[in-house]
Amino acid sequence: MDWVQCNNCGAKPNQVKMFLTTCAHVFCQSCTEKAKESQCYLCKKPLTVDEINKNLRPDLMELFKDPRQVAAELTTELQKVSTFQAKQREIFMKFKNAEMKKETDRFNDARTKQMKITQEIEKRKKAFGENNALLKAAKEEKKQLTARLHQLQSENSTKKSVPIPSRHSHTRTEPPTSKSKRIRPPPSVTRKASHDFPLNIMDQSTSKIVTSTPICNVDYSRRDYMNRMFGAGFEHPSPIPRQ
Repeated sequence: MDWVQCNNCGAKPNQVKMFLTTCAHVFCQSCTEKAKESQCYLCKKPLTVDEINKNLRPDLMELFKDPRQVAAELTTELQKVSTFQAKQREIFMKFKNAEMKKETDRFNDARTKQMKITQEIEKRKKAFGENNALLKAAKEEKKQLTARLHQLQSENSTKKSVPIPSRHSHTRTEPPTSKSKRIRPPPSVTRKASHDFPLNIMDQSTSKIVTSTPICNVDYSRRDYMNRMFGAGFEHPSPIPRQ
């Protein structure tokens, strides 16, 4: 740092101790001690100094760094800041795009609903006009029917009233039928008695016995008749034993 020297007498740091004031001026130890009323030689401000050495405060040490080193450090810091802010802006834009998409969808839905409502209003207007036309036609028809009704009533009032015949004026031309002359239904045809038919019939072609009454229920008083029916000479003998 060849540019560092006392701003009052021009002394170099390798010769004497150097001090830095709060007003950003550099003075040697001798000039600092000789300062009148503790005022700066250049700006006349109150003199407060810090010795320039390795123990100098970091914020004051930055004043003695190489500008190229400061620029490199600032560039690195600037890149960090720029990268961080770029990532945050990207995340912010994602949220904004999502919100914008939602708002766009809501707007489209509202627009679609509005179009449907407009179409429904137009349909109802058209139907209202048709109903008005029908109502007008119905009123005209009612007016015509009312006029026709008045005309018929006036015509009916001019006609003479015709007497209605009494209910008891008619006489019965036919005498009532007596109970003795009432028509009775014909007598029912009597069926033939069951004993007129033979109880048993022998089918000789098939050698089978056909009976209208089971053999177990045959009266024993007819045993002789059964014996004659189931006589010898047939394939099947009589199921009733002979006595």
